[in-house]
Amino acid sequence: MLLVVVTCLNLTQVIGRYVFSTGFNWTEELMRYLMIWLMMLGSVACIFRAEHMAVETLETRVDPAKARLVKSALYTVAAIFCVFVLVYGWPLALRNAAQVAPASGIPMIYPYMALPVGAALMLVQIALSWVVGFEPDQTTDDREGAS
Repeated sequence: MLLVVVTCLNLTQVIGRYVFSTGFNWTEELMRYLMIWLMMLGSVACIFRAEHMAVETLETRVDPAKARLVKSALYTVAAIFCVFVLVYGWPLALRNAAQVAPASGIPMIYPYMALPVGAALMLVQIALSWVVGFEPDQTTDDREGAS
């Protein structure tokens, strides 16, 4: 849905610039903030579906029995990074609560909250991956492919 909104904003900016000979400053700013949210929420989805970028070279070079340990170590590094983003991103967002975006006029706490919210959701998904497993459920993928 966020990608559809960003696309509509981009089209609005292009139409405004070439049809009406005027650009809408707020569309570019709002697109930037929505893309930050899109990236952070998309990262959570990638962890859920095990489609995120990974260092697969490490997994393929070890014994298949130890590949789960390597993947767990990689998820641990990602979790540590998410903790840092959460710990430093939350106060940063709160410090910018009174600031307002120059073109769109939205409070800057909304773009800044993308980092701690996304990091917290990624931590939850990483924890679920440790409990349930690191690969997506194959039966779900098989059912989706048959539809």
